[in-house]
Amino acid sequence: MEIRYVMLFLFIGSAILDFIYIKKEVPKSRFFSKTLLMPLLLLYYLLSTDKPIIFLILALIFSFFGDLFLLFEDKKSFFILGLFSFLTAHLFYFLTFLNSSNYFKGVPFYIYLFLIPYFIYGAYLFKYLKPEINKFQFIILIYIFIIIIMSFSTIPRYYFVSFKEFIFPFLGSILFIISDSLLSIKKFKKKIKENSISIMLTYILAQFFIISGFIK
Repeated sequence: MEIRYVMLFLFIGSAILDFIYIKKEVPKSRFFSKTLLMPLLLLYYLLSTDKPIIFLILALIFSFFGDLFLLFEDKKSFFILGLFSFLTAHLFYFLTFLNSSNYFKGVPFYIYLFLIPYFIYGAYLFKYLKPEINKFQFIILIYIFIIIIMSFSTIPRYYFVSFKEFIFPFLGSILFIISDSLLSIKKFKKKIKENSISIMLTYILAQFFIISGFIK
């Protein structure tokens, strides 16, 4: 068996273990299962390509720090650090998608119409969260804007890459929006159970789908 598939199986195993720890409500054990996810996915990616993309690598590294900091999200400083870590990861993903779509050159104008549903959703989410986010309003607004632009930047790639290379990052970016939306609702609205695996499930699939789009 190729080493990269060993990394993939370990990644899946860590994800399953993390789901178990979430359901059993043993957060201390997640320090092991959750923090292994991105390093294993990074190793899987590096072993699966001859030309690793530096922005993609940096996105996974900052995602790792985001995972680490959000293990202590009840502490305001760690939550902010986690937020900025993922904000940086999204920026690196955006740069990855931008580079692989020739900086949107030659893309039909109507593609930009896809920004409309993105911004409608972003505006609705911000309005929904606004009564509870208080001092976080500016940070959350910037975060929503960045993740929307990151996800939109996967769409012009349709004209420059294979369908597989297009569809996986696109679906991954949508799952990222869903995951972050669920996390914000859980954090500020308290309407999602602490032992719900929906946030991590969508997050893990998001990361895996994005990386899969850059593996031949």
